Amino acid sequence: MKRRLEDRGTFFGRPEASAQGQQLKRLKVEDALSYLDQVKLQFGNQPQVYNDFLAIMKEFKSQSIDTLGVISRVSQLFRGHPNLIVGFNTFLPPGYKIEVQNPVAG
Repeated sequence: MKRRLEDRGTFFGRPEASAQGQQLKRLKVEDALSYLDQVKLQFGNQPQVYNDFLAIMKEFKSQSIDTLGVISRVSQLFRGHPNLIVGFNTFLPPGYKIEVQNPVAG
């Protein structure tokens, strides 16, 4: 069975006329699916984290939360997993970026 992005409830196909919409259209569906697979693999023993991520994306797609809300919630959800946080930057519109703070060794 071929996977469809819509089946995952993500925001990657969110239609907009803005620069954000144009950037998202340039992203390949495979990029989004690959990222979702990374999330699922990283949290294989915590399926609720993956489901929470999908719920955040659904809220964004329905415009219940804005870009800053997505950034905040994804950063919190993936705390301790900088590879996923940095990887999420690929899907943010121009002018938005999540920076991962390195913990200071004591």
